[in-house]
Amino acid sequence: MPKHEVRFHEQIEAPIQCVFEFLSDHQNFASLFGGHCTRIRVGDDSTELNGVGSIRRIGPGPLSFDEKIVAFDRPSRIDYTIVRGGPLKNHLGSIRLHSADGGTALDYVIRFDGKLPGLGMASALALKAAWKQKARKAMAPLGR
Repeated sequence: MPKHEVRFHEQIEAPIQCVFEFLSDHQNFASLFGGHCTRIRVGDDSTELNGVGSIRRIGPGPLSFDEKIVAFDRPSRIDYTIVRGGPLKNHLGSIRLHSADGGTALDYVIRFDGKLPGLGMASALALKAAWKQKARKAMAPLGR
C-alpha cells in the first residue's frame, strides 16, 4: 500500500456528463494542476480516444512523465497510473463523479510513494498547492 495519499473533494455546479467530458480530455486534466500534456497513445477503444490504454505525457522534455488510463467508465470513473518518469512510484490516481445537489460531486484520490526519501511528502504538498491554486479556476467555466 502506498505511503502517501492526497484527496480532493469538490462540488461542481455542472451536469456529471459535462464534468466527465472535461476531465477525460487530457489537456483539460493537466490544467487542474497547471500543467500541459500531449496524448502519445490513443485508447484501446476507437470510440474513446482518451479511454483505457490511452497514455498522456505531462511536462516538458526530461522532466516529463507518462500516465496511462487504466479504468474509464463514462460518466463516473477515471483511473490512471504513472508508467514512465517522474518522482513517484506505486502510483494510482482515482477520480469518481456522482450526481449531487443539481451538480456533480468529485472525489479524487492519488496514492503513491516517492522514488527517493522525502520526494513523496514534497510531491503531496506540491499537488495540494497546485490543486488549490489551479483546479477551481480550470473548472469554473463548467458551471456557466
